[in-house]
Amino acid sequence: MSTTLDKPEVDAPATKQPMPNGVAEAKRNEAVDPQPNMVATILGWIPSVVVLGLLAGIGWYGHHNDWKLPSYSSIATTEVASGPKWCDSHGVPEDDCVVCDPSLLESPPELTFCNEHGVHGCVLHHPDLAQTKTAVDVTDADLQRAAEALALIPRAENLPLSSSAGSRIQFASIEAMNKAGVDVEPVTRASITESIEAAGEIQYDATKTAQVSPSADGIVRKVLVNVGDWVKLGDVLAVVDSKDIGRLKSELLSALLEERLQLDQLARVEKLAPSGAVPGRRVIEVKTDLQQASVMVEQAVRGFANLGVTVDPETLQSSSLAETKRRVRAIGMKQIESSTGGDNLIAVTAPIEGRIVDREVTVGEVVNRGSRMFRIADTRSVWLDLRVPAEQASLARLGLPVRYRGDGGQVEHEGTITWISSDVDSQTRTVRVRAELPNADASLRNESFGRGEIVLRQELAAIVVPEESLQWDGSSHVVFVRDARFFEKDRQKFFVTRSVRPGAKQDGFVEIIAGVLPGEVVASGGSDVLRAQLLRSNLGAGCTCGH
Repeated sequence: MSTTLDKPEVDAPATKQPMPNGVAEAKRNEAVDPQPNMVATILGWIPSVVVLGLLAGIGWYGHHNDWKLPSYSSIATTEVASGPKWCDSHGVPEDDCVVCDPSLLESPPELTFCNEHGVHGCVLHHPDLAQTKTAVDVTDADLQRAAEALALIPRAENLPLSSSAGSRIQFASIEAMNKAGVDVEPVTRASITESIEAAGEIQYDATKTAQVSPSADGIVRKVLVNVGDWVKLGDVLAVVDSKDIGRLKSELLSALLEERLQLDQLARVEKLAPSGAVPGRRVIEVKTDLQQASVMVEQAVRGFANLGVTVDPETLQSSSLAETKRRVRAIGMKQIESSTGGDNLIAVTAPIEGRIVDREVTVGEVVNRGSRMFRIADTRSVWLDLRVPAEQASLARLGLPVRYRGDGGQVEHEGTITWISSDVDSQTRTVRVRAELPNADASLRNESFGRGEIVLRQELAAIVVPEESLQWDGSSHVVFVRDARFFEKDRQKFFVTRSVRPGAKQDGFVEIIAGVLPGEVVASGGSDVLRAQLLRSNLGAGCTCGH
């Protein structure tokens, strides 16, 4: 039996189908046409060509315009381009620029440096330089004021070589000046004070202050005054019961009686001596005893004097015995009321006139000689102790006026310097300066604090300008003075730079020692705009107007 196996079927290879005639032709053309590649190459060159063209244009413009950029006024708008040419360096039309073309105005005066006042073109010596409509007279008082101000303390100086003095800063119009924010103020006269300020402390006048102590040890029997009372010289403040007073009274009375006895004895022996009833030696002994008694009297009197009690020995010696005893008991009690009683009392009296500022005793208290019972101060005048920085102390002088205002106070007190210390405090580096202030109303209190002011110089008619008018140009202090003919029609609008010598500053104004005169007008607010233009010119920014 035979079996027959069937073979699997195998796929035959695919045959290539022919393309349509149109498509085949297009493929052949694409392969062989070079035009698209050339276009791409040309497009890639365009940026380089544009850059080269711009560089060539810039080179051409620079060559024909001296390598200067066009002014903003020539390209900003059509109206500006069609208007007058503009001087960008000075902000005015080219045809009106007095800086670029000085012939548009009268020639500026030649300014020389004044060695006396330290300014260029000194109007104190040459008032005709002032920008005023009418002539200004410089008085002797103005010259003296300037001399005193310059001699008082070293002042800021100007360099003699300066290119700013006399420079003109111009505006296209009054409206342009206002838009720039420039304000003006007249030069005026005002009262100005130059001073040294320092911290101050009020103290009692030590020459009019007294510490009251009892003249002898004892017990306080009566106190007649209290703190705040005003007492006069010799008024009784207290009464002290002192055994020392009683002892001295007994010694004085004994010495007086002994002296009186020896006087009577001498009279008798001298009467009997010529007759020989009394030997001469006895007379000598009596005289010696009399001298010793007199010495005892003198010692007792001096003892009272040491206690501050005055005793007249001649009055006691010439009185009767009873009167002498009464007078001795009354020593030290003349100012004490009789109702107090006792022979050992002594009055404690006021050594000066003033106010009781301290009381440290009470009735019945035991006090010793030298212990403080009261303190009296004449408060009608006080001391002001100022602490002045050492570097300024040399400016203070005896007799200079001083002003003082206490902390929180509104009243200003005035006095004069009476003492200047020769020492410098090692810690604070200050010098003590003392002034005496009247204090009739007792409003100035001991050990209170405040601010003192030593007035170095006070001018009632100083020449002043606003502080904002003063500028520094790098070599000089300057202000900008408005042209005297500023408001004339067809007149260029400009300011003249004037070097000045500043002095004291006060209440927003600065004193001008030399440089301007009353009647002139200076730039105040916005003067920094003029300063900026001045500095730009001094830096040599150049002029673009072609002059």
